[in-house]
Amino acid sequence: MGRFHLNNLPKEKRIQMIGEFYDVIASLNNREEVRLFFKDLLTPDEISTLMRRIEVAALLMAGFTYEKIAQILGVGRGKVTNVQKSLTRSGDGYKIIIKRLLEGRKKRLKTQRKWVKTANSSFGRLKQKYPLHFLLFNLIDEISESIGEDKFKSKREALLFTPSRQNSTTN
Repeated sequence: MGRFHLNNLPKEKRIQMIGEFYDVIASLNNREEVRLFFKDLLTPDEISTLMRRIEVAALLMAGFTYEKIAQILGVGRGKVTNVQKSLTRSGDGYKIIIKRLLEGRKKRLKTQRKWVKTANSSFGRLKQKYPLHFLLFNLIDEISESIGEDKFKSKREALLFTPSRQNSTTN
């Protein structure tokens, strides 16, 4: 039996198959259903690879250089270049996700501040003790701190709400 290649299908069948996949994803009702579906569909390494792309996109959108991203995440220049190409073409999907991650981060920061007052920052200690488990949290913290809140807000809004963007940081 030969390998399956999407491009070997007629165009109409490719469009139908991809559309059905989007419908499957859209039919999931909550985080638990999403978790169960992707747990069955993807290996942990595949999920990690997808998350790494999102982390690269977040850092690119924050203005980090290819070299700094490679240093922070331990990824190759090729992965950074591929994500940059997606962002340059449109990047709308990345922009939506990163915007939501940042909004979620703001909510978590508010909650953390309450925890700091009541529990002496147990979440902060966990993040320090297990930095790889909280990599995305820590990356968003680093992005926020490195750019500064006002500059970050205006830069983030410009990046997230620009329909198509040509990035000039392609070192």
